[in-house]
Amino acid sequence: MNSPKYLPRVLIAAASEHGSTTEIARLIGDALIVNHLAVDIVPPAAVDSIEDYDAVILGSAIYAGRWLASARDFAIRFRDPLAARSVWLFSSGPVGDPSSKLVRLMEKDPVDVTRIQQDIQVRGHRIFAGKLDSKALSVAQRVSLLVFRGLNGDFRDRAAIMQWADSIAADLAAQPQR
Repeated sequence: MNSPKYLPRVLIAAASEHGSTTEIARLIGDALIVNHLAVDIVPPAAVDSIEDYDAVILGSAIYAGRWLASARDFAIRFRDPLAARSVWLFSSGPVGDPSSKLVRLMEKDPVDVTRIQQDIQVRGHRIFAGKLDSKALSVAQRVSLLVFRGLNGDFRDRAAIMQWADSIAADLAAQPQR
């Protein structure tokens, strides 16, 4: 009798302010499922344990060069168990024309990612362009868009997100099972 093939379990914990980062997490999850991985997508604050997972993908929206507090707290709470797993990070946030000078300036690693990489062995970090829907913003935030034109819209590159997820799946397939 054949035993069932073990499916590596991946936790995707994504901190999202308006839902765009969660949508990126779902795209990553869909690609991993197609590649025969078991996936759970959970907000970082809702995670009690990572014991059942072989790998973790932690992501956050970027605001003012920082990750959201729930993603930062997750990395601190689970620092030791994360160090024993394969971990990838992603950031979502730069909005606007990817070739613009402003967007290129925003595509720097958030300070929080640098700190996390000092604490644990991260296998990779990607920054994905985000989505900005002015209808979801406060009046003050919408007024600021008058100064920074061209930032409203969906700038996510779904093909790049899926390609990154496929590379994670290939990396996990090449690793010995724990």
